[in-house]
Amino acid sequence: MENGFNKFNIENDLINLLEERRIYSPTEIQEEVIPKILRNQNVIGQAKTGTGKTIAYVVPIIDLLRRKKENVLIIAPTKELAAQIFKEVQYFSSGSDIDSILLISGENINTAKEKLKRDYNIYIGVPGRIIKLVDVGALKLSSMKRMVLDEIDFLIDLGFKKDLERIFELSKNVYQTMAFSATLSHETKKILDIANKQNITSRVHPKNKLPVNIKNYFFPIDSEANRSEVLLNILENINPYLCIIFCRTKKESDWLYSLLKEKKYLTAVLNGGLTPAQRKRELDSFRKAKVQYLVSTDLAGRGLDIEGINYIINYNLPLNELDYLHRAGRTGRVEEEGIAYSICNELDEGYLKKYSYELDFIPLPLKIEKNKIVEYKNYKGVKPRFNLKDKEKIKKIIEINKNIKAKKEENDAKKARRYRKKR
Repeated sequence: MENGFNKFNIENDLINLLEERRIYSPTEIQEEVIPKILRNQNVIGQAKTGTGKTIAYVVPIIDLLRRKKENVLIIAPTKELAAQIFKEVQYFSSGSDIDSILLISGENINTAKEKLKRDYNIYIGVPGRIIKLVDVGALKLSSMKRMVLDEIDFLIDLGFKKDLERIFELSKNVYQTMAFSATLSHETKKILDIANKQNITSRVHPKNKLPVNIKNYFFPIDSEANRSEVLLNILENINPYLCIIFCRTKKESDWLYSLLKEKKYLTAVLNGGLTPAQRKRELDSFRKAKVQYLVSTDLAGRGLDIEGINYIINYNLPLNELDYLHRAGRTGRVEEEGIAYSICNELDEGYLKKYSYELDFIPLPLKIEKNKIVEYKNYKGVKPRFNLKDKEKIKKIIEINKNIKAKKEENDAKKARRYRKKR
């Protein structure tokens, strides 16, 4: 089979490593980003979740480092995502002399200092740990030449804005910055302007949209008392390889975890109340399929790429459509089929319909009948939590403004060319 990555002129060893994973064709984000990174361009890659954005930057960076050794800093919002990126870097750098190090909490700071006495090519870590190692004199960011910001929106959401600003200030010799996220908020764009000194050369930003291979369903409930009963009925009717059940709060996730354990389901839990060692143990047991279910707050909804998750269940709906995107995106990874179930009261259902409009999907109603999941025929439902006509007007205004901006940029470019010719 012809490998679509050959057109990027990356080394054969990398092509072979991709083929070992049965990866033969680049995804949309890989197609757009890889050649730009290889040309040393700054890139902001806004990609739908589950589209292979980690490979989109890891593979070209490894290819560049095979040709010329430099220092690269990769920053992630959580230690789990950092560890996952580290694993990818190690895989794609196998057989080469490229060295990488993982900088996350959980390891004694003196052990990390000792490790940093030798040189590495790729430094992968979370902002807090990076800053701490800088403060104790173990890490010099002035040696970094390239920087990657993975899940940049989540970095901002978690309150790392000041840490990032300090990292940018200390990384004064970085000449290529790459930022990736499924979403890009206004605040994030301002931070990126600081990082790149307003020198972004390429933006890849498709509309936020759920992949078509993820099917979305909801179970209407008329009382909160029915929520856990409906969940248990769902679990009796499915047999997923792996499934994440999302809750909003730590308290709720602990309660639900206890309920499922009591019902003899093989279950792990992930929330902010766990120690780093406990979080690692729970994630490892889920990743290795020692348990079938993971009850989680939105902590696991960003960035984690675990093979085999074919169901996610929203025990309650997230507070905005972007969190829905991140939750649902844990299934259906890289074009595999996935199913997202949501348990909805009337208020939830109204918001789900709003999210479906924003993310371009159609949620279908289901119900439990005679202990089986069946289509809820002739279900009338509730109205979306927005005015559809107003949304259409806003959409048109945005499109008009985009066209005006594009025309202005085109005219400015023509003027600049004429000016250069005169000189």
